[in-house]
Amino acid sequence: WPLSFSGIKVIVNREMPHHQDPGASPSVYDLLVSLGQDHQAILDLPDLGAQLGYPPGTMVYIAGKVLEHGVPRWGDGERIVIA
Repeated sequence: WPLSFSGIKVIVNREMPHHQDPGASPSVYDLLVSLGQDHQAILDLPDLGAQLGYPPGTMVYIAGKVLEHGVPRWGDGERIVIA
């Protein structure tokens, strides 16, 4: 079926160092979906000086090519992200 996304990544139990998405378009938002069980992950957006709660069930749109973003170590629990 047709998708409006150019690619999908599934990330399981990985910290993500701060980065920007080089293959993304600067004018298009990226959808990040946080899944898993019993984790207290944080989505860190240093360009904005923001740290957002990123528990299971959270959906976030960001301009990944423009904004530096990352997820530091979150402690216990299983974390799955669809990006």
